Amino acid sequence: LVLDWQSVGGVAGPLLDDDFADGPPTAHGAASPLSEELVRLLDASHYDLLVLLSDGRVTAGPGLEALATQLRASGTDLAILPVGGEGIDARILIDQIVVNPAAALGEREPVTVRASVRGLGDGPVTIRVWVDGAKTDEIQADVPIGEPGALLALEQRLEATFAKEGAATVRVDVEQGALKDSREMTVQVSQRKLQVLILDHRPRYEIRYLREALKRDHTIELSAWLCDGKRWRAWTSGGPTDHLPLTAAELRDYDAIVIGDIAPDTLTNEQMRNIVEAVKRRGTGLLWLPGELGATAGFAKTELGQLIPTRLPDADRLAHGYLDNAAHRLRRTPAAEKNLLFESGAVPWDQLPPQLGAGDLGEPVPGAEVLMEDQDGKPMAVYKTYGVGGSGRGVILAVDDTWRWRRNVGDAYLQRFHGQLLRFVGRRSGARPWRIGVEPRRAIPGEVVKLSLTPLTAEAGEAAPDSATAILVGPGKREMLVHLLPDGGGFSARVPAPDAGQWRIGVADGPNPGDVEDGELDVFPPSSEVREPRADRPALEALARAAGGRLFPDAAALAAALPDIRKDRVETLPPRGLWDNAWAFAAIAVLLAIEWSLRRSYRLP
Repeated sequence: LVLDWQSVGGVAGPLLDDDFADGPPTAHGAASPLSEELVRLLDASHYDLLVLLSDGRVTAGPGLEALATQLRASGTDLAILPVGGEGIDARILIDQIVVNPAAALGEREPVTVRASVRGLGDGPVTIRVWVDGAKTDEIQADVPIGEPGALLALEQRLEATFAKEGAATVRVDVEQGALKDSREMTVQVSQRKLQVLILDHRPRYEIRYLREALKRDHTIELSAWLCDGKRWRAWTSGGPTDHLPLTAAELRDYDAIVIGDIAPDTLTNEQMRNIVEAVKRRGTGLLWLPGELGATAGFAKTELGQLIPTRLPDADRLAHGYLDNAAHRLRRTPAAEKNLLFESGAVPWDQLPPQLGAGDLGEPVPGAEVLMEDQDGKPMAVYKTYGVGGSGRGVILAVDDTWRWRRNVGDAYLQRFHGQLLRFVGRRSGARPWRIGVEPRRAIPGEVVKLSLTPLTAEAGEAAPDSATAILVGPGKREMLVHLLPDGGGFSARVPAPDAGQWRIGVADGPNPGDVEDGELDVFPPSSEVREPRADRPALEALARAAGGRLFPDAAALAAALPDIRKDRVETLPPRGLWDNAWAFAAIAVLLAIEWSLRRSYRLP
């Protein structure tokens, strides 16, 4: 009986006695081509019995079906003992924090948290954002649903507020019970003004007081225009004063556009189309402020009117609400709280002076959310996202009496209300039109990962280059270039993960690198990144059936089924020489008979 111990699954070769001197040997391969290595082993030698101790997980090469075919062809019996743990170690791993590296002072900046989780229990995952040790946001996220044991992607968007200029440390915590992971990054905070364009027909109270409040806000740069018939005139010194700045190029400079109580015939078709493009393609915010003329209802049948997040009634019905002097006390909804919007401070909104009159906004369109309602649950502010990835936001406001909140307190509440609203709809500074990422974001060396370069705006997708090349920069500033192929509206490539370490992913060719949100790939040695420690029993059972073998529940059962050479009788016989053989005697006798016959025929003695 000859026993041959072989290692398979990424570290192929014989196992010698010395390999067991310090205990069980440790696998250190980058992949597990289990079937391929066993087929190669059977091709090289003949075995009567193959005893396979494995978890049955094949991560490279052909599946176990090829092994079953080889076993039947060679006549080799198969015995399988599944090995592996019964449970999964729960993990929370923060893969990436995405935040504008040049944040604006006083503005809420989006913070995107991308993590991988595995084996979590019931209950939500808590995600917190801290800036210089002060918590700025916290959310509860549901545990992702997916294959048990797999690392599942968790992505959430939070916000951070930066209260001082200079370097700031952003820390993110992701936790569930005792499980927790944290990650930090540094951003540079500087003052940046929100660029706002206001269009209205006359200096009504709401627009007049709003203009003055925004002019006193050092974080906002305002350009306001009034329309007399179809003739526009500048109402502030900000921006151009000789023409209405509604060309496609000029609208790139604005973060938010406020459209007051004007009719669609005050704008040309090209100007309306430019506003639509700015919102859908470049993420410019749009705020509708109807009034007692009800002129906003006229946009309903225009392309620009498709960016109104409610189904407006006719002009008379819309205008009537502003003239009936009915009292409306505002209160923010859970949707506003989720977006950290309409925080009033010391006094709740519904305890401030009521709004006298409010427009009937109609029903919200599908996908829209109510941000503010009155005491009767009637929508007072509704918003919806537009464009690729929801980068553009449109909001319509039913009230135009917020100036009444100035009584005895000045601009405190009016400015807080509209300032938060404009920053909510206005596109964020530093937003980039492209993103490069990788799936999975955590891998082991040699594991195939997919690099994806994706446009985040329609404008970026339409202006996409013909080709693109990604660059991976890893430990010791090692670089690896990967040519990306067109894939839908972007580019992608599948490549083996490089050596262990943290790799930064950017672009070397294609879109402007400054327009691309970089990605990260964390590569871990296999010993520290066991993705699925459990045995794949269904796969091993299928192999046993296909090869006519047996699957054993434990080592004792396997040992009992193996042949016991101690019970076999072995008889040792003495060696026999060449002439100790009947066939040799018969051959000699035949030769002698032939010789005698020949001698007689020739009459020889």
